[in-house]
Amino acid sequence: MDEADRTTFTRSSALLGALAGSLVLLTLAGCHGSQKIDYARPEPTAITEGPVLDIQVFRNVTTIELTNTTARSFKDATIWLNQRFSMPVGDIDIGESLDLPLSRFVDEFGDTFRAGGFFATRDPDPVVLAQLETEGTLYGLVVGGNRIK
Repeated sequence: MDEADRTTFTRSSALLGALAGSLVLLTLAGCHGSQKIDYARPEPTAITEGPVLDIQVFRNVTTIELTNTTARSFKDATIWLNQRFSMPVGDIDIGESLDLPLSRFVDEFGDTFRAGGFFATRDPDPVVLAQLETEGTLYGLVVGGNRIK
């Protein structure tokens, strides 16, 4: 193989490698596309405001914990955080405790609650308001604390 053939071969190999690398990046970018989350929605505005319930919500780094200490159960409930992020939790019985991952709370655009944690690259969002939506009513919950670190 002479010098001209080597140069052509090297250029062809470099071009082929660049094209293969671009194809891999485009494939990975396509796989990372936005995922549709079926329960992502804005907080309901045309809803009855209920009283604040005797249910305390505690943040434990990347989860929230709550116990239904009321004398009633709740059907088909959704928990709302900061009037933006929601997560359906189903039925909550009397005395039932829930431990919910903050990363499962999403807003109407599918963005997740910034929960923080050891590998977080951004500061976590505090939980300043918690609400329970059930049967056409939005009840307030008592936020008992934010343990972020």
